[in-house]
Amino acid sequence: MRVSLSIFVFLSFLLSIDAMRKQGVAVKGKLMCGLTPAKDAKVRIVDLDTGPDPDDTLDEKRVGDDGLFSLTGTTHELTPIDPVLYIWHECKDEDKACSRKLRFTIPKKFIHNGNPTEEQWVDIGVLNLEGAFDKEERECIK
Repeated sequence: MRVSLSIFVFLSFLLSIDAMRKQGVAVKGKLMCGLTPAKDAKVRIVDLDTGPDPDDTLDEKRVGDDGLFSLTGTTHELTPIDPVLYIWHECKDEDKACSRKLRFTIPKKFIHNGNPTEEQWVDIGVLNLEGAFDKEERECIK
């Protein structure tokens, strides 16, 4: 009886591992501050999780001197991921404490299985960070 219970638990464990699907997103774009590239802005894609499971950072970078960025990352989850793009920047805000923080929800149709096709890339185009955005926040980051 004890052996069959151990086998059952072991097989259940193996099945649960196999059920965790590799999922990811890929995002690219260009960030501007007026007519100047928003160099050194920080961009991050995250899978938002609920409950005790912490959010998963899929990829994170600083924007280059040209304002361009490209992020791609994956995670393993049982359920579909809830990806978001975060942007922290100082555009027209250099003299205030902390950074301006923007959040963009990534549509589920852009979730891929680890190797994004060209159609699965989210291209935000050129985003001018000069203006105010709905639900914009402030956050002190490193």
